[in-house]
Amino acid sequence: MLHRLLLIPIALLLHACASPSQLVDRIASKAELSRSVVIGTGYRHVVYANAIATTASETVFVYIEGDGRPWRGTRPAADPTTRKPVALQLLAETRFPGIYVSRPCYQEMNDPGCTPSSWTDARYSEAIVSSMASAIGKASGGRKLVLVGYSGGGTLALLLAERLADVQGVITIGANLDTDAWTTKRNFLPLAGSINPAMSQQAHPWPEIHLQGQHDIIVPPSTTERYFESYPRAQREQVDGFDHVCCWVEEWRRMIEEAVSRLAASG
Repeated sequence: MLHRLLLIPIALLLHACASPSQLVDRIASKAELSRSVVIGTGYRHVVYANAIATTASETVFVYIEGDGRPWRGTRPAADPTTRKPVALQLLAETRFPGIYVSRPCYQEMNDPGCTPSSWTDARYSEAIVSSMASAIGKASGGRKLVLVGYSGGGTLALLLAERLADVQGVITIGANLDTDAWTTKRNFLPLAGSINPAMSQQAHPWPEIHLQGQHDIIVPPSTTERYFESYPRAQREQVDGFDHVCCWVEEWRRMIEEAVSRLAASG
């Protein structure tokens, strides 16, 4: 018993010492997701895939992570990679063919183009989106796509959908749909180098489902109104009892099944 008690603090210490990228890798390994690296346009991207992603399926679900930790207090972070990869955990709960494509400069992919601006004010820039679009095209094998974005990953999902072929649907969870309204509401610095989905002039022919937690104070649903004025066909669902983190992973198997049915019905 004493031996077991001694092992607990050692395990906790090892967990605390691991880098965010190592922690994400461990979560992916535990979920039996394969790992590879794909080159986009100027950046490398880590790709995790579930076992059925290699099957001869017509459609693949592409998961995109949130912003992680772009800042450390008043200074840009040295590494923005999250220690709590919600989008990766959502993929692990998905029974459909799925992949997770990391954002430029995350997961210790320190490419020459990586500067603090890449994960702060320009986190949704054309350079970021273009590289992700290229990586997704390669990783998906040219199949039809359903883009699933969590938080800032939802922002990217919308921008990516405008630049990718064969998009069958977009699902976002707690997404920054109007980045200007979000930074104003949260009293954050403007994302001057980024593209705001709410200001897009492009048509969105694909069905969209935007899931929001009614108690989300990280991305308050009130900050997204302008997006739905621009795209009134987009479906919006505010989920009672949920916030920005709780309880998407726990309920995802049910929620993704329901979302897929709704996409098919409106597609």
